[in-house]
This record gives sequence, C-alpha cells and structure tokens, in this order.
Amino acid sequence: HGILHSFPTRRSSDLLRTTSIADEQFRPQWWHRIAGWYVAAVLVAAAGGFALWVGRDVARALEVTIAILVVTCPCALGLATPLAEELTHHRLRRAGVFVRKPSFLEKALAVRRILLDKTGTLTMGRLVLDEAGAAALASLGARDRAVLRHMTARSNHPVSVCVAVALGPVVDGEATFTGEDAEALREVAGQGLELCLDDGTWRLGRPAFAAGGDATARSEGVGGVTVFTRDGRTLATLAPAEEFKADAAGEIAALRSAGYELYLLSGDAQMKVDRAAAALGLPADRAEGDLDPEAKAARVRALDNHDTLMVGDGLNDSPSFAAAWCAATPAVDRPVLPGKADFFFLGDGIAAIGRSLWEARRLRRVVRDNLVIAIVYNVVAVACCAAGLVTPVAAAIFMPASSLAVVTLT
Repeated sequence: HGILHSFPTRRSSDLLRTTSIADEQFRPQWWHRIAGWYVAAVLVAAAGGFALWVGRDVARALEVTIAILVVTCPCALGLATPLAEELTHHRLRRAGVFVRKPSFLEKALAVRRILLDKTGTLTMGRLVLDEAGAAALASLGARDRAVLRHMTARSNHPVSVCVAVALGPVVDGEATFTGEDAEALREVAGQGLELCLDDGTWRLGRPAFAAGGDATARSEGVGGVTVFTRDGRTLATLAPAEEFKADAAGEIAALRSAGYELYLLSGDAQMKVDRAAAALGLPADRAEGDLDPEAKAARVRALDNHDTLMVGDGLNDSPSFAAAWCAATPAVDRPVLPGKADFFFLGDGIAAIGRSLWEARRLRRVVRDNLVIAIVYNVVAVACCAAGLVTPVAAAIFMPASSLAVVTLT
C-alpha cells in the first residue's frame, strides 16, 4: 500500500495547477486514490470469496479468503514501476541528460509548447564566416592579411575572434608588429577597430566607420556586415553569422513533426531573430526578439497553459523558468540556472530536449502496461481463487512468479 504512493503516472485534471508549489507535492493525489481503490477491491474480493464458500465449508472459505489475500499482493507494481523509473533516469544520464526534479517525467507528458532561447541554447556562442567571407580573406594581399591578423588578435570582440579564426595560423615570413605600431590600434566603441601606420590607415567595423568618409561605402552598409578597409578603400566585406548547433535545425524539425509548437524568444534584435528563425525552419510569427528578461517571462506566462517547456542558458532566462510549466538548460557551468531547471543536459546539441520528452512517454507506456497486466492478473487470479481452484500454497507461488514476470518485461 505504501509503495503505491510513489508510482509515476500522468497527471490527472485535478492535480495542483501551479509551478510554484514544492516539487514533492506534485504527484501524490492520483496514486493515493489508486492505493485506496486497490485495498478496497482486495478486501471486497476476499469478503466475497468467504461469503461464497462459508455456507458450504467454513475451512474451505478460510482457504479461499487467504488465497485471495496472498495472490493479490501488489509486489508486481511495487517493484516494476520504480524499476522502470530508475531505468529511465539511467538511460537519460547515459545520454547526458540529468533530471533534477522527479516530477519532470510527469510534467513532460503535458508539454505541447517548447519555448527556446537563441544565444547559447541554439547557437554555439560564436560567429562564423560564410564561403564568400572566407574567399574575401583569401584574396587579401600579404600586407593586408598581416595587418588584419594583428588587429583581430588584440580584440576580444566576437567579430574579431571570428575573423582571427578564419585567417588561420601565421604563415612563414608574415610581418609582425612591435613597439609603437603594435600600440597604435584603437577600438571605437560600437564602430570597430582602427590601426594607423606609416603606409595607411586600416579599419575593421561597421561600413560607415570603415569607409572613413567614403559616401558610397556608407550607403551600401547593411546590418550585420563588417568591412575591412585601407584608407577608406574596401579590401573585404564580411558577414559574420551565428553558428548554430549542428543538430538544431534537424531537432526542431523533428519536434515540430511530433506535434510540438516551437517558439523562439530572444533578447537580440528582431532582425537577428528573424534570420535565426529562417535558418532553423521556424515560422516568423513564432520568433520574437527585443525581449528583456521581464518581457520574456511575461510572454512565457501568456503562452503557458501548464504545457510549456522553457529552454534557456542565461541568467536573463531565470524569470522565464519560473513562469514556465517546466524548464531545461544546457548551462551546466552556471551557478543558478541548473538549480532552477527540471533537467539540464550536456553536449553541443539540443537532442536532449526531444529525448527527455520521448523517454517520459516511454515510461508512461511501461507504467500503463504494468497496470494493465496487474489488473488482468488480479482479476484472473481472484476468479480462480473464488472458484476454489487455487490453494494458499499455490497462491504463494503465483504471486512472486507474477512479480518476476512483470519485472522481466519492464
């Protein structure tokens, strides 16, 4: 009876309706009722068996009653279902998914909407150049490459890091910069880098800034484009883009095919969010940018009908975690988010999202099958006992045999 209280099942309609409750209060009501019904059914069956035989043979009536009480022991469920839950946790851990809240495997069954942060969740947190940008760098002269390498190597800006990586290692004979030349690099906040040398002024940054007064270059400037110039003459036009996790597009497509509604919620500019949505195959009307932490949390609350999974990796996602039905994060190295998430996951992909939801459904199927098997077994066993076909000794054999069978199936 007591073991039944911990069984995992799909939440019923009258379970607690808020995510602010303590996690341990999420599950008990449904299984409390199952336990009560089970005990009542066993007692009624035992009483019925006794009443059926007491008029003919009191000793036989007692044997039938004892056989019913023995053969209906709930060990099959008491052993098999906790085992299924532990095996599910083990499978997830082997895949790099760590469930922090036991209630998640039940909450996951209600999830219909998946809300995704962009930067760090769907992206690798770094920029990359497309083929055109790489070709533009390859076409640079030796002097220009040396200057650009020096400029980007001394800057921590994501665009500089991206260009420095794309340039590759230093080649033999390439010029280096020391002394005053090395210290002549100037970073203009929000615009780019400038290096003034005896043979020219090099700039890397926004088109208008890099043009240095060239009206034509300014008019061609568009968002997301970085230009490398010498004395206002364009040497290379680069368009660094966010690098998405390798499986992001495929996993999003799979989740949508499975019937989930996916939303992209980000604090980045709407233009960047729209580009990300297009690259990942998400509808434009489900991609929202320019959201500060409070606005994002408000959007989560508006979307949540006790069916949302919020996935994010930044501290600015913390209010959204509190607003969502359940939450997950890949940010295992952060001090706060894993403690607020229902589960966290490792790796450079997002396959853990679909895997965790699938494993929750699989666990439900196993629990449901165990319950069906237990009901069928108990009905048949009680009927045989009531008919006088099963002695208490035989019941003592059938009961552990049924438990072993269900555990093996699990």
